[in-house]
Amino acid sequence: MEMLPPLSRTTFRSPAERLLHGGSPARALDGGGPQGAGPQAWAELDASVSISTFERYQGWTSSGTVRVGMHWFDRRETADWSTAPHWHDGHGVTWTATPPAAPELALCLCHADPRVREAALGRATGRPEVLALVLIRCADTEEPVRERARAVLTAELDAAAAAPDLVRTLAPLALLVSPRRYGAWAWELLLERLGSPPADLIVGLAQDADPGMRFAAVRAALAHGLLPADRVADLTADPDARNRLAALRSGELPADRTARLVLTGQTPEVRREALDLALEAGILTPEQLLETAAASRDRVVRRRCEEAARPALETRSTSLPGPLVDALLAQGRVSLRATAVRALRPAGRAGELAAYLADPAARVREAARGELRATGQDPLTHYRALCADSPAPGAVFGLAEAGDASDLPLLRLLARAPDGRVRAAAVSGLRRHGATTPEELLPYLADPHPPAARAARSLVVPYARTRPESWLLGLFASGRPEPVRVAALLLLELRPLLVRRRIARALTSHRDPAVRGRARKLLQQRLRWDEETGRRAALDLAEGTGTPLDEVVDTEDPAAWSALDIGARSMASYGPEALASRSATALCHWDGRIRERAVAEAAGTPELLPLVVLRCADWAPQVRAAARRVVTGALRDAGEDTLRTLTPMVMHLAKRQQGRWAAEAFEAALREPRYAAARAQLCTHRDLRTRRAAVRITLEAADSFTALDLARRAAGEPDAVLRDLWTRAALAALAARGSEDSAVDALLASRAGFVRAAGVTALRAAGRAGEASRHLADPSGTVRACARWLLRQDGADARAAYLRLCADSPVPGAVLGLAECGERADSAALTGLLGHRDGPVRAAALAGLRLLDVPGPGPEALLALLDDPSPAVVREATRSLRPVADRVPTGPLVARTLRDRPAHLRRAALRLLAARGADEGLPALTAALDDPDPAARRIALDLLRGWDWQATARRETFEPRELRTLYQQYYFELDWNEMRRTRLIW
Repeated sequence: MEMLPPLSRTTFRSPAERLLHGGSPARALDGGGPQGAGPQAWAELDASVSISTFERYQGWTSSGTVRVGMHWFDRRETADWSTAPHWHDGHGVTWTATPPAAPELALCLCHADPRVREAALGRATGRPEVLALVLIRCADTEEPVRERARAVLTAELDAAAAAPDLVRTLAPLALLVSPRRYGAWAWELLLERLGSPPADLIVGLAQDADPGMRFAAVRAALAHGLLPADRVADLTADPDARNRLAALRSGELPADRTARLVLTGQTPEVRREALDLALEAGILTPEQLLETAAASRDRVVRRRCEEAARPALETRSTSLPGPLVDALLAQGRVSLRATAVRALRPAGRAGELAAYLADPAARVREAARGELRATGQDPLTHYRALCADSPAPGAVFGLAEAGDASDLPLLRLLARAPDGRVRAAAVSGLRRHGATTPEELLPYLADPHPPAARAARSLVVPYARTRPESWLLGLFASGRPEPVRVAALLLLELRPLLVRRRIARALTSHRDPAVRGRARKLLQQRLRWDEETGRRAALDLAEGTGTPLDEVVDTEDPAAWSALDIGARSMASYGPEALASRSATALCHWDGRIRERAVAEAAGTPELLPLVVLRCADWAPQVRAAARRVVTGALRDAGEDTLRTLTPMVMHLAKRQQGRWAAEAFEAALREPRYAAARAQLCTHRDLRTRRAAVRITLEAADSFTALDLARRAAGEPDAVLRDLWTRAALAALAARGSEDSAVDALLASRAGFVRAAGVTALRAAGRAGEASRHLADPSGTVRACARWLLRQDGADARAAYLRLCADSPVPGAVLGLAECGERADSAALTGLLGHRDGPVRAAALAGLRLLDVPGPGPEALLALLDDPSPAVVREATRSLRPVADRVPTGPLVARTLRDRPAHLRRAALRLLAARGADEGLPALTAALDDPDPAARRIALDLLRGWDWQATARRETFEPRELRTLYQQYYFELDWNEMRRTRLIW
């Protein structure tokens, strides 16, 4: 122990730390002596030293910091408890001096090690400065320490028999320790020495501010009967729960006061303890118990009062008072109403029983039926009359509970009642009698009344989970009524996502808009197959008991098979036996021998062939060779089906290092004439790689197509690459076999500009060059260019044609066409169209002026065009303003970013503010991060990513704090990865 000079008082050290640094117990507790330190201070000192020495006793080492004043220090700088005395196996306690000084002795009396405490008690005799700690040790949890401390305390009190003040001084501490497990001994010893309880001391401490001291004093005062009845009653509302319960258990409260506390107690434990005492003393009659159950706000009290009153009510012959029965009948608690209904007949009120046959609660209805039968009446007669006249939900439920098969027609009729509650009760009754099948309950799933839908769902849903997909798809058939289709949509949501998507593909053209919209919405949610989703799929297969493969993996998506393969290999820490137990995961196992064995076992299992194709590109030669043998056999035995199902997977793997073998084998098979039907189906496959490969192979024998077929395929193809292939093949067919008007018309009817341009080019060979003028105003620039070329071939002037079109009936294509082939002198015609009533025409005129490269409207006029109601005009005005953005004032642009302006105008103003680069527009850009329009928020964030924040800070346009606020608004909109890459400007 480190001995230091005496320390002055400081609020920055605890009493235990002062004791460690050599301060006497009196100074450590900031008192003038042992009599000046309160009992709470001694107890807190004992606990603090025990906690501080516990780490050394357990052999632990730890570090930390502590705040002293305004600064933080290492915890060992203020109190290094490793220097405190401790137990050494060879020498005992490591005293620094013998006999130990008072600080060291006090530390050892409070030490966490019981051996140190026991040794310190051997040196505590004749040391009055630590007598309070000796008294605390009399309640020690270790018996040797406890017995030795009691011997020391007894000896000290015997030696000071002539000093009664010492006993009275130790009495508060003994009283504080008395509630402990072994603390009563010291208090009883002092009471023996005092001769009688110190009433004034105990009563005074019963009002102490310390909760522990007050509880100990209250406990002693109640034990010795020192408190008047009113004071005991006040204790039932004490903030400390221990005092409340002590007052209740003291037996000092009158019986009527205890009974009142069951209802009036302010806390649940007071009410429940009072009820226990009242029930034990038998001071509550059954009537009072029921009154309490009806009036209490405590659920536990209500339940226990009912349970206590029930045996007495069942054995007694007298009836309950009428007011009590009425009060119970008005209760919301079912058990109380049932009790009151059973009391009606003994009270001579049997005529009221029929009114409770239709109660919403089943227990009340059952009680009413039992009492009616006791009077000789048949409840079923009442139920049938009630359901026939004015059916209520309770009456329908009662009919189902008391009725038989002869009542089923009435229940079926009630199942179509206009009241939803009655329908719900009738459906529940039909289910109760087993009179309905799941198919009959299907329309009720779409019932607008939720209870009716729930009643049907509990039977239909378990049944629907086990039915095949074809059954669920059949519910959407055209002959089904609308409620059944709505119910089928609800059942569809219960199936796995992959099953829902498969069924949705068959419903995208359904005649019901609700079904069609739901199916398309499902298919628009693109599944993302990556390592994480593959790992989850592998876990489902490994842990599932017979989970179907098509509910875990999208068997029609090659990316899903690749994700399963990667996910299974990444689970090396998972049990290899579990993954090897399923064929699908065994084919993806990281052990090549397991994969090779699984490939051999997968032969003849069509659903696993996509994974076998994946193994054809395996990095292990043995696995690769085995898989290729299986695939070759599948092509030989079931070539058409194999090509139809496995070509998407083969094309998905074509770019892998070992993936060309399967691609070449399947392409060679597709070229065979016998597989023409499979090839034709693959040309319309939803997988793009598959479709492109099949089309390229198909076009190698383009002679089998007519020009019209090729043109139609080109016009309807959504993919740009395939559209180009079909178009070129159609043009080649027209050139080789002669022009066909139907084929040219098919090309001209396409929605794609490139295909229409090919049709315009084919007009000359078809002898229809005169139709070129019809396409001069086409929306596509490529089509317009082809139409002008066709006119020039015949010597016509396209510019003059455009001028006529713009003068007569201008359309956007004609305006743009004039700009594409016109002269600077034509700018007057375009400028005149800036006031046209049609917004797209005005927008085309602005774009045309830019194409002619002539001075158009100035920045002021263009700024006014930003307020045009047409979004197309605003877009073109923004493009025209960007080159001269530095000449546009910032204020009008900022005003156009306010929330009351249209969304397209706010987006245009944000782009111009960023192009201008003026610091004054920065607040508007950051404010747009909270814009209600998602597109405006996205634009603002993209523009702020490119903002030069360092340059803005150097220009000192804003105060540092203001600029920091603006930057933080932008910074905290970034995701975590962007935040890490973004360097703060401060």
